[in-house]
Amino acid sequence: MKKHILLAIALITTSSCLAQTDTIQYRTFKGYLSQHNRGTIHIPDILGYRTIKSDLHLHTHQSDACVAPYFRVWEAYQEGLDAIALTDHQPQPRYNKNPDGNISHLQAMRDAEVKGITLIRGAELTSHAYKGNYKDVGHLNILFTTDNNRYYPRTDDLNAHQADSILAIAQADSVWVTTNHPGWPDKDSEFSAWLIGQIKKGRIQGVEIFNDQEFYPRAIDYVYDYNLAPIGATDCHWPIAWRFDLSRAHRPMTLIFARDNSVKAIREALFARRAVAYADNTLAGRKEYVEPLLRASLSVLKTGRRNKTGYEVAITNASDIPYTLADTTTNRLITAAPLTTTHVWITSDEMGRLWLVTNIYIRPDKHLELQPLSLLT
Repeated sequence: MKKHILLAIALITTSSCLAQTDTIQYRTFKGYLSQHNRGTIHIPDILGYRTIKSDLHLHTHQSDACVAPYFRVWEAYQEGLDAIALTDHQPQPRYNKNPDGNISHLQAMRDAEVKGITLIRGAELTSHAYKGNYKDVGHLNILFTTDNNRYYPRTDDLNAHQADSILAIAQADSVWVTTNHPGWPDKDSEFSAWLIGQIKKGRIQGVEIFNDQEFYPRAIDYVYDYNLAPIGATDCHWPIAWRFDLSRAHRPMTLIFARDNSVKAIREALFARRAVAYADNTLAGRKEYVEPLLRASLSVLKTGRRNKTGYEVAITNASDIPYTLADTTTNRLITAAPLTTTHVWITSDEMGRLWLVTNIYIRPDKHLELQPLSLLT
């Protein structure tokens, strides 16, 4: 009798549990929804600074893109970025729905604070492509503003005279200015005389080396010739995961070497030109920053195994970037795969020679050189 009572209680309990979690009225598929966890971008800190992963050129549906401002924050969080700037085009009849040039920034602030993404206020000063004004002025990003409306012409185009007046105000306000996509739309990256004049007045501080899928090698010379910071950015008007194959590489970014992830520290680092441009596992910038970045990523250890011509080494890559080294004497290539250890056989002569790091540019036609022996630990 006691056994029958216990069995009845068990059946009632089981039936009750099933009724609570699995009925014909309502069920859920457990584990079906994305958890939207914060991603991690593995690129090391260098020189006592934190490496800030940033996208400083993004658009929202407040100008000519199809993405809400808060969604840009969510994308950055999920991919693992530290900082972004929403740089919608200046209010013009052909672009904007809202006359307030700050609207996209204001709409993203709450989500940025919750997600821990540093949000930099900015905008894109825009002249018409394919018109005479474009080759003079182009497109210019202004960052670290307090009120974007101070820098906007209320016209349908931006000519050189207007841009000169706006950049004079920006300079007085200590606003950062980048000249964008120098090789678009005509595939000619040469600066106009007007742009060079603005740079010489101290009004432009950065140049995009990478924009979307485009690479402007000529612009690397401008980094040195005019003391500009190299910038990599998406200029994205679509969802990031729709535009870029993130299984292949991270989105285009600017790697900024700052004391911390605050707006103040990022601003200081950019004005000091402590930055490297990144896109599609390629780096471009000054040797004084790309070389420490490589050395912080790679280490070489002898395994103890030898043969008649040399010995085996283990190359460990602590970053997400696969680095490819080319021996110009033998045309041999070695790729240090990301976040893993690669074992290769190498001769003493090869260890002592200078190799080219083919996905790091320090000039339009010059790669960083590295002696594998110098990476031994």
